[in-house]
Amino acid sequence: MSRTSATLRDGVILNNRYRIVKQIGRGGFGRAYLAEDTHRYRELCVLKEFAPQVKSDRELNKAEELFEREAGILYKLKHKQIPKFEALLQTRVDGKRSLFLVQEYIEGEDYWELLTRKGRLSEAEVTNMMWDLLPVLDYIHASKLVHRDISPDNLIRRESDGKTVLIDFGCVKIAANAISRSTGQSVTLIGKKGYSPNEQTLLGHAFPCSDLYSLAATAVVLLTGKQPSQLYNSYQGKWQWESKAKVSPNLKKVLNKMLADKPGDRYGSADRVLQVLTKENDSPVSSFISRVRTLIVAPGNSDDFNSNSSGSFRSRTYSNISRLNTKAIAISRHFSRIPFTVDLKRIKPWHWGMISAGVFLIPGLLSFATIKAKMSQTIAFSSNNVEHSVLSQNERDLQQEIYQRIESLNLDASAFYKEVDSVFHAQHPELKRLQLTEGSKDRAYRQMWYEIASNLLNKKERSRQ
Repeated sequence: MSRTSATLRDGVILNNRYRIVKQIGRGGFGRAYLAEDTHRYRELCVLKEFAPQVKSDRELNKAEELFEREAGILYKLKHKQIPKFEALLQTRVDGKRSLFLVQEYIEGEDYWELLTRKGRLSEAEVTNMMWDLLPVLDYIHASKLVHRDISPDNLIRRESDGKTVLIDFGCVKIAANAISRSTGQSVTLIGKKGYSPNEQTLLGHAFPCSDLYSLAATAVVLLTGKQPSQLYNSYQGKWQWESKAKVSPNLKKVLNKMLADKPGDRYGSADRVLQVLTKENDSPVSSFISRVRTLIVAPGNSDDFNSNSSGSFRSRTYSNISRLNTKAIAISRHFSRIPFTVDLKRIKPWHWGMISAGVFLIPGLLSFATIKAKMSQTIAFSSNNVEHSVLSQNERDLQQEIYQRIESLNLDASAFYKEVDSVFHAQHPELKRLQLTEGSKDRAYRQMWYEIASNLLNKKERSRQ
């Protein structure tokens, strides 16, 4: 017999605490409600009902025990991009025992809603989503858990900071399936058709790489704007999505490896995917600048130039460009003093092309280097103690935007960064003696710093209008 209770009316209060606002979802094991916690200043939360299909009180007791065990495991997860599991609520609805999971409410738009509203996402948007989510998956998998149900509607772009939040763990279905097996009933699929790999849908096995498969399936759906059934050739057992999205060869390679049919052919961990994505996203611009610098300096006194700019531009990947210090400013000044006693006949046509490109490219890089240098001086962003720099393109663009706004207002950059620091350290005094890295673990603090800088710039811009 079914233990599913009737739909709760809006305004109903459970346990003299949770006021139902509205129903926001319904699944095979119960409903989900948006509610207000009247004991916490009407803070919004989500109540997920657990109402399995069982035939006796004994089976119900067993199901509730399993559910509480699974929920207890998830309760231990503490991550800013995973909704907090606040409590288990046992109550009676219409005279029937009911069990609810109380969970943090995330204000924002899920990626399916985003896809429906604006159409397919760009490579940058999808890559940023993956950068956001991979450290979360790495944390979950390190806790010996597998999410099992990654899809666009289980990823929310949080309104407050734009971060991707992973919701809807499969604990309800895990517990229900456990009781179903014990009673000989059919087992319900955990995961969504098209997004879950065969080992999960056919055999009921889930590994960390199963979540990576689902993340890649989500990514190609967002890139193409098409359902998995339109992208997967079931006859050949292959994904065929590349022609329907314009993405870089590197991202195609990463996604296709994540989508491999055999678990052993996929990446072994979320951290490994993050490493590859970061490495593949490293710009070749460092070696290009090195060649431009050589061309510009060679006719003149290269020894003098190199002695003044030692360590500023290195022929390495972008992760080292991000370590540029304030000597970049000296380089900029030195460029303005390049001797003109150059044998122009020795410069070949392709050299002029490189030099011309450098004229446009170097100022932008110097601006980027300057803001990075200033940040290193003030809030001490450091790449030396982080495993990999995972700055997204959006974050690099934001740094450039901040610096350009400073210049447009004719502000003293050093003084402005100190002003931002003052506010930042006032809000986070515990960080005064710590170095913020460019790794994912400090991304939230970097975003706070950027937000403070943007707010101060907004005020200064308004004051000049």
